[in-house]
Amino acid sequence: MGIGLLAALAAVVSAAPGTPPAGAAGPHNGATAPTRHVLDNGLVVIVRERPARGLVVVEALVGAGPRAEAPDEAGIAALVRSLLPRGTHRRSAQEIAAAIEAAGGFLGGGTVPDATSLYAVVPAARAEVAFDLVADLLANARFDPEEVESQRRLALARMQQAADQPLQRAVELSNAALYPYHPYGRPLAGTPATVSALTRDRLLAFYRAHFTASNTVVVVAGELAQADALAHARRAFGTLPAGAPPPRLRWMRAVERALAPPPVPQQVREVQATAAAWIVAAYLAVPAGHPDFAALRVLNAILGEGAASRLWVEVRERRGLAYQVGSVLAARAGPGFLRLVAGTDPPNLSTVLAIFEAEVARLRQVAPTPDEVDLARRSIAGRSALARQDLEAEAYALGWQELLGLGLDYEARVLARIARITPDDVRRAARRYLAGGVVAIVAPASAR
Repeated sequence: MGIGLLAALAAVVSAAPGTPPAGAAGPHNGATAPTRHVLDNGLVVIVRERPARGLVVVEALVGAGPRAEAPDEAGIAALVRSLLPRGTHRRSAQEIAAAIEAAGGFLGGGTVPDATSLYAVVPAARAEVAFDLVADLLANARFDPEEVESQRRLALARMQQAADQPLQRAVELSNAALYPYHPYGRPLAGTPATVSALTRDRLLAFYRAHFTASNTVVVVAGELAQADALAHARRAFGTLPAGAPPPRLRWMRAVERALAPPPVPQQVREVQATAAAWIVAAYLAVPAGHPDFAALRVLNAILGEGAASRLWVEVRERRGLAYQVGSVLAARAGPGFLRLVAGTDPPNLSTVLAIFEAEVARLRQVAPTPDEVDLARRSIAGRSALARQDLEAEAYALGWQELLGLGLDYEARVLARIARITPDDVRRAARRYLAGGVVAIVAPASAR
């Protein structure tokens, strides 16, 4: 499955304020800058030549995720994705598996709130196999009735398992409270009712409407010359139907802000017979392309990203109150979130929640120190550098940027903003966005 926020920032940030981020644009370490090409059918192809130990990844990102789903079809994107490798009009599921294994590669992919990804990684000498398989699954999936029912049963079983996982359940409750009207508030896999009602015809209609050239980005990354990559792409993807952008995605851009108003501060709680009490506190943030995203990125690093963050130090190191604690900032096409998470012994629930509230209030009232901001930059730099080493992760990040309309210079823009973030910028972001949060708790009845 493609990666999330860190890969979307797939580069390093200089630790010195005002210094251009290393590798933000242009060649580095023998690689060439990514280039953008448009095929005759409108498909965008991104090519990234880089040393990759003789490997090539061909990755397709499709604008087909929960953001594209109607309420009564929640989970359809994930179910469609699960069916793609289960047979096409050219190959059975067994033949698909045999083809990628004979090439010495592997297939992967997944569904996230804004997109569905599908990729193949192969030795460069077998690059044609990757192009052929990804194109076949994008354009020719068969949706055999027996496979539809088999994947539906698996999806329903996974939902049951998720309902028994307290952290996952707390996240779902948090999403529903934070996004009561927006598709982001629905479970990625849908609900038993919506998935049970999805017919084969509806799956096919969604597939044909969304898996089109106009709604897809293909990224080719690794040790393959640009000319060869484009030749393979034209042969494999040139006949992908052009289509029109799905209507729901077109009007979502116009109504998205209305669908995600400031949330009503609230606490939702579900009792489960669990060993730990799980807390998720979430705040509505901004889309990935928003000017404030960089300040929130630094804020998140200071607050809860890593072992030097405030939450980790206060909750785990000083007080030993949590098994897991931290925060995450979501990068989304629509309004994202900043989420604080902790798992603690049930008697410590109120104490940990009070620490969350105190640390948020402190960031809103007092700017972090210059040293904290500098450390946050270094932390972002290290994580981004690590994420950048993974070939598929970089391909996903490039495709994600293009699919969301952020452009190939998105990375450089965000990194440049991060390099200029000041302590006062972080405080302003905290005052603006760390308000009106929702808290979801899944814990035993004895938790206090």
